[in-house]
Amino acid sequence: MRASNDPSRLPFIARTLMPREVSANAAMAVALGALEGGLIGVIVKTQFDGVADPVWVNLSVALVAGAPAFANIASLWISGMAEGRDRTRWVAALKALTALFLILMAAAPISPLGLVMMTAAMLASRLSWAGVITLRAAIWRANFPRHVRGQITGRITVIYSLIIAVTAAAIGGLMSWWPESWRVVFPLAGALGLVAAGRYRRVRIRRGGQLRRQELSQRADRRGGQLRASLQILARDRWYRRYMLTMFAFGSGNLMVIALLVILLTEQFGFDRLSQVMITTTLPLLTLAVFTPIWARRLDAVHILDYRARQAWTFVLALGLFTLGAAAGQHWLFWVGSLALGAAFAGGKLGWNLGHNDFASDDQSTLYMGIHVTLTGIRGLLAPLAGVLVYQTLESRAPGLGRFVLVFPFALTLGGAMTFVILARLRRREAGV
Repeated sequence: MRASNDPSRLPFIARTLMPREVSANAAMAVALGALEGGLIGVIVKTQFDGVADPVWVNLSVALVAGAPAFANIASLWISGMAEGRDRTRWVAALKALTALFLILMAAAPISPLGLVMMTAAMLASRLSWAGVITLRAAIWRANFPRHVRGQITGRITVIYSLIIAVTAAAIGGLMSWWPESWRVVFPLAGALGLVAAGRYRRVRIRRGGQLRRQELSQRADRRGGQLRASLQILARDRWYRRYMLTMFAFGSGNLMVIALLVILLTEQFGFDRLSQVMITTTLPLLTLAVFTPIWARRLDAVHILDYRARQAWTFVLALGLFTLGAAAGQHWLFWVGSLALGAAFAGGKLGWNLGHNDFASDDQSTLYMGIHVTLTGIRGLLAPLAGVLVYQTLESRAPGLGRFVLVFPFALTLGGAMTFVILARLRRREAGV
């Protein structure tokens, strides 16, 4: 039976724990607004263009724009270290590291060395946050029942997305007036992140002691480490393997688009800083907040493969609009595409955070999530770099040809969406549904 949207009808434990989760993380959302890949990409592109080789600047844009996804490559390692330990303490420590590296970014000089420093600090900050995401997924699984988990996660996501969107827009607006305003804003946002880290230590996990004992028992019985266990899961669970393979191709297209948009909007179309931040960061986050409750109800009602078979087409729409806008030189299509991208991200974030639960048992949920986010990390590194290299190759052949680069991620996303439809039908047929 579908859960009600009325908070008063949620299970008592969920109504008790959700406000604690929100209040403990609200300040952290400000720090995450400063760490959005699109915003940092705009800062790198506009601040360091002219002081370093343009190709290296564009590759740095690819790295920082892809950093939120690439950082997940450390998730298996982090989940292995935290296995059988107090997750709230680990999450609090990793949040503190996220904030500290954000503060460090403010000290980067405008020089080739500063470009390296900014890129490295962004990667380190996002590596820390990737650990938070991985461990927090297990906390949410323990604290929130399956039939309302999507709606609760959706409400939390809406609140954070609004804060992140406002923060990113404010920084973008300040940069239009004072290009180096981020040097003041980043330390302030980092300080709020440290406050959030301290508050999270008071969050509790239902049956946390029992969960830690189960993990320690599983670890003692398991031969080899997390990597071997992950490979065994992928070999044994064919539906999860198929899901991960499809997500790799589908997600690679999605992960290219922000870095390429930052470069295209600057080099090919001359958008100002605020417009770039609005298109790559703020508008998608605002639309995400509107569409998240809709996708949350859908996710609570169906299997993740059925969910992806429908949700994936919003990404196809968004990338299609961007591709047409770039090819035809129609600026307004970038704004419409940005709104569509937010609707796509709304469903994508929910599926990304919770989809593995439809395949995993309670004691293996962190490991399944670790597999998912580690593969996201691999494509988060490779996809943006591949997209930028294709762009540079096109531009080297003929100036202006690079605007057609978005055909590449669009094709990957379209192929992934079609595959999700096929997989969902096959699973239903096998289950006799």
